[in-house]
Amino acid sequence: MGLNIKNSDTESAIRALAEATGEKLTVAVHNAVAEKLARLNRGKGKPVLADYLVSLGTLQQALAARKLPKASEPGR
Repeated sequence: MGLNIKNSDTESAIRALAEATGEKLTVAVHNAVAEKLARLNRGKGKPVLADYLVSLGTLQQALAARKLPKASEPGR
């Protein structure tokens, strides 16, 4: 199935990418889309940074409640 690019800015960007990479237009578009999909899929299943930071805060509070010595304190 073919694509018909009707946006002149998009067509110019594709041509510029193909020229910069030395690829044919179809290959340049394919590689760009594949790279973008790989980046998007790379983070799937991983916790969001905000969730990770909340869990670190919870852990820090739990450790503080136990009054554990810091690494720089004697006995460590």
